[in-house]
Amino acid sequence: MEECVFCKIAKHEIPAQFLYESGQVMAFPDIHPAAQVHILIVPKEHIPTFTDIQDSHKEVIAEMISVAQQLIKEKGVEKKYRMTFNGGVFQHVPHLHWHLLGGEWARDMQ
Repeated sequence: MEECVFCKIAKHEIPAQFLYESGQVMAFPDIHPAAQVHILIVPKEHIPTFTDIQDSHKEVIAEMISVAQQLIKEKGVEKKYRMTFNGGVFQHVPHLHWHLLGGEWARDMQ
């Protein structure tokens, strides 16, 4: 998708602070964090929504899971984290992505 912000990040047209990057998956901090740790885990291939995942995406989904597990440990949030993804009107960027939220929530950090 030509106008997709995550596709532009994947192509390095928009800078991001990558916490993880491979040929298939990238992870970077959310620009509007809702928690002390708020990381987006994103496939580089444009998959519009959760319901668009196909059997051919098994490898990239497995890598996304592995990246999430690795980041949970690296950020030390094993005891307090949440993994979420949004769809429909709740999905602000029409490119599959997961939110890893951990530590204190923004509302608790004030």
